[in-house]
Parts: sequence; structure tokens; C-alpha cells
Amino acid sequence: MLEHTSLSKEEHSQIVQTIEMFEVITQTQPDDYQSLEILKDAYLKIGQPAESLRISRKLVEACFNGGSYTLAMQECEVVLLKEPNAPEILAMLGDIEARLQAAGESIVQGTGKAGLMQPPLGNSSNGSGSGGPGGPPGGGLIPLHNRHHPELKERGDDQLGKFLVMQQLFSEGDVAPALKTVTKLNKDLSGQALGSSLLDEVCRDRPDKLDESLSELLDRTKFAFVPLEYYDVDRQVARMLPDYLTLGRLIIPFDLISRTIMVACCNPFDKVAIEAVQQSLDYTISWYLARPAAVIKCLQEIYRLESRG
Repeated sequence: MLEHTSLSKEEHSQIVQTIEMFEVITQTQPDDYQSLEILKDAYLKIGQPAESLRISRKLVEACFNGGSYTLAMQECEVVLLKEPNAPEILAMLGDIEARLQAAGESIVQGTGKAGLMQPPLGNSSNGSGSGGPGGPPGGGLIPLHNRHHPELKERGDDQLGKFLVMQQLFSEGDVAPALKTVTKLNKDLSGQALGSSLLDEVCRDRPDKLDESLSELLDRTKFAFVPLEYYDVDRQVARMLPDYLTLGRLIIPFDLISRTIMVACCNPFDKVAIEAVQQSLDYTISWYLARPAAVIKCLQEIYRLESRG
């Protein structure tokens, strides 16, 4: 039986909302294979296999365009189980097999000259968490008990500031005082104290620059964008990270579908915190960029904090 038979009305409504949002995302970012994967699973959950198959076809192309040939091959097999004679999928499968064979020959030649090659390290911004293929079995949180509070002093604000200046979004004269302000505000945060966002601070007097800045960040990082202010955030999922990551670094898990947890942040250059999230969650992680004010508002509501004056 399909999973949708056991869904409550509220769960069904939430998944439909998720589908609507990710349909918009994948229209503007057709090669975002992580969002396509979530969309495919969401359609299955509400009992729409035809729509799920449609997304599988898009997923094949997105994985192929991104050079993820093994994932593209796996998705081809999913489509062929339903449509064994799909000509474009069969043609794509042949192309993938040829490329994988060529890549394998290249690796063999490389190892013959320089010894065994080391497996590539995962990129913390590409959405692959510790719960992906080859990760630990099972799902959920890796226990945080008896773990020392990590020294997450580096917040990536310097890198973000440099990026904003390099893209000619702001001058150094705009960024420097904003950076000084947020550095002071974020110093020695403890308990349920909310962190401050450099992007929020530097755009405080130039709100027209916020969406332009987000657009440049999305182009640079290949994160997807989530309009968090319109999203019905799952409060239980949002609390799956410790306070020093959610409140302190303005990072919020906002939904969970299958083995993928969706996490929004304000600063994609905060690599230390992003790595800490990856180590804390035993899930595949899909990263998103959100407006700082939307993240802050969600956290205030979830943790029942007073609004900033």
C-alpha cells in the first residue's frame, strides 16, 4: 500500500504545501537534484505515482547535467521499472554507461601512476550529510550527550563581507561598521540568546539590497532559496539541533521528508557551523538560504522568545 493511506489530514496538507514550494524552486533551478528528490518522494507520499515518475525523469537529467552519473543511472532504472521501453531514458542510460566506463579507465590509469586515489571529501554546501549512501544505518540524531560545547568562534562573517564588497553590492565603508556591530553582538552568546546576521545588519538601511544580495549568494553557493516566512515550519524538526547552532548561528531545520532534512541558514560562508550541523544529524541534509528576518522570526516563535526592539 502507498504511504499516503496512513497520512493524517494535517500531514497531507503539509506535504501538499511542500510540493507547491518545491515545484516553484525546481522551475527556477531545474538542475537542483536535491529538491527534485524531495519533490519525487512527496508526490509518492500523497499517492500520485504519475507525478512522481514525471519528477524522476527530470531528476535523471538534473543528475546527468551535474555530473552525478551514478545517481542518474539509478534514477534511469527507477523510470524503466515503470516504462521499460522509454526511448529517451534508454538513450540517456547508454550515454551514462559510456561516461562511467571512460571515467573508470581514467581512474585506473591515474592509480597506476600515483598509487591508490583517496576518495573525495564531501562538500558541506552540497546537501550531502552523514546519512547519505554509505552513512550510518538508521535515522535520527547522533547523541549529543556528554559532548563538549564546540569552539565555533569563526562565523564566516568576514568572508561574507568580502563577498558583498567584491560583488559591488556594498562598499567597504558600508560593510566594516556592520561587521563590527555583529561581531560585538555575537560575542559570548549563551543560553537562548539569538545571534545577529551580517546580511541583516548591512541591509538595515538598504532593504532594497537584500534580495539582490541573496540572488548573488544563491548563484555563488548553489544553495536553493526557501521563502521561510510563508513556510509552515515543523517545530519538532526545528529543535533537532542544539541551541548554539539554531539560535546562536541562525540555522533552522524546517522540514523532514523521508531521509532528507531541509535546513535554512543566513550565511552560507559559516562553514564551521555548517560542518557542525552535518556532524550532528544522521540524515541527508539539503541546504537552503533564507531571509535573515524570516529565520529570526521563526526561531522567536518556536523558542517563544521576545521580539527584538
